[in-house]
Amino acid sequence: MPAYPGPGLAELLRVNRQAYMWENEVPPAGLYPGSLSVAYLLERLDYASYPWGASFEAWFSADPGAFEIDIVGANIDQPQNYIQLGTITSAQSYVPGFFVGRWDMPSNIWVKYVASYIVSLTNAVDVKLMVTR
Repeated sequence: MPAYPGPGLAELLRVNRQAYMWENEVPPAGLYPGSLSVAYLLERLDYASYPWGASFEAWFSADPGAFEIDIVGANIDQPQNYIQLGTITSAQSYVPGFFVGRWDMPSNIWVKYVASYIVSLTNAVDVKLMVTR
């Protein structure tokens, strides 16, 4: 199960790439650090005009009920350093049985590492959470 592997073990996420923070599993909710996902080091570019932000998209295998997924960031890859950057608290379903939630990190956030924290998840459903840089 992809979960926070430990300090200093974040993988590099290059520009125009995607990676899973949770991959088709039922993550534990509200257990720190058990519900902290895999962390990624966001590649920095030398181009001032290139947007810095990232997007985070969560898919649920069924209705998740009430939930909260915090997108967290830090400049040092230590669990205690991660703070909330944004939150996914709703999912839309345009196709029956398919629920998607999203948060887009503004380009003015210059955090070095990102991860996600499952604060609450009412229904025990499989979760996929992808970060795109």
